[in-house]
Amino acid sequence: MEKTEAIILHCSKYGDNKLIVNTFTRNNGRMSFSVVIPSQRNKASALPYCQPLFLNEIEYTGANGAGIRKASKITPSVTYATIPFSMSKTAIAMFLAEMLSRVLSYSEENEAVFDFIATSLRILDQPEYKGLNFHLKFLIQLAKYLGFYPGNRYSETKPSFDLSKSMFVEDSAAILHQIRPPYGKIFSNITDTDIVNCENIELNGNERSYLLEKLVEYYAYRFDNLSNIRSLEVLKTVFH
Repeated sequence: MEKTEAIILHCSKYGDNKLIVNTFTRNNGRMSFSVVIPSQRNKASALPYCQPLFLNEIEYTGANGAGIRKASKITPSVTYATIPFSMSKTAIAMFLAEMLSRVLSYSEENEAVFDFIATSLRILDQPEYKGLNFHLKFLIQLAKYLGFYPGNRYSETKPSFDLSKSMFVEDSAAILHQIRPPYGKIFSNITDTDIVNCENIELNGNERSYLLEKLVEYYAYRFDNLSNIRSLEVLKTVFH
């Protein structure tokens, strides 16, 4: 019997009484598990814990490597206080889970990425934290772990952010993928502010939606499977 900490990314029904649970684990990177759905209502079920970005401990059988393991027990390692009960925080979790499921590799473990995600989720779950800009800061910070964090700083002479080069550059309409003024300065402010205090950066719905679209474009320039993020429009609607 093996055991691992895992962040739920995606679940899908398999047959009449099983779920396939796709996760990102601390020790083994991406792993998938089969979970039996109990037929008797009075039997304990793992279903409540198999929600996007829930933090769980999973006991399973099967050697490490490719393939789907059989989960024998799933228990929460963190019991959320606000994420499941807030429409905005649930929308954030669904969106980020979808993004993570497409950009995190199956080929490698990364404890630093796991810890970053887990720590960020604990911040999001704090009752006093509204999370208005959380998803923007999260994607910018995640880029640091994935190797394409902004390589320089905003300035008056370089106010546009070139998404293809991960650099602030001189403003030019000829650049195909970029965040132009005045949004370059806002993007810079979020980049330079930690995930707790980015809450205090005032943005309206249009600004937040624009930056969210540009951050997805930033990732799509490097990952081929980001053409249809189903939860994106839901998130934009919630924060607009």
